[in-house]
Amino acid sequence: MTVNEAMVLQKTIKERLAELRNLRNQVATEKTTTYPWMEGDKQKIDTTVVKYDIKLLDRKVTELELFLYKLDAKIKQSNAVTEISIIADVEKLLAPLE
Repeated sequence: MTVNEAMVLQKTIKERLAELRNLRNQVATEKTTTYPWMEGDKQKIDTTVVKYDIKLLDRKVTELELFLYKLDAKIKQSNAVTEISIIADVEKLLAPLE
């Protein structure tokens, strides 16, 4: 895989990871509230129904996070061994305006 391909894959996986995190945080459960006082009782009842297996979802999120870590490390490793040839006078380039 080229570095460019890896970076495209990295972007795609980050988007998928964000979707899964949102799913884990917000829509993994469905909450409903019933008002039994309409039938005489004075307390409301909140019911939570799990829509996804949270352990399975968390395992997938963790798997993607670990892959992104490894991918990022490999990209940075390739950058560390790839040298470019450029001549630059840093002091002149970063000199203040006169």
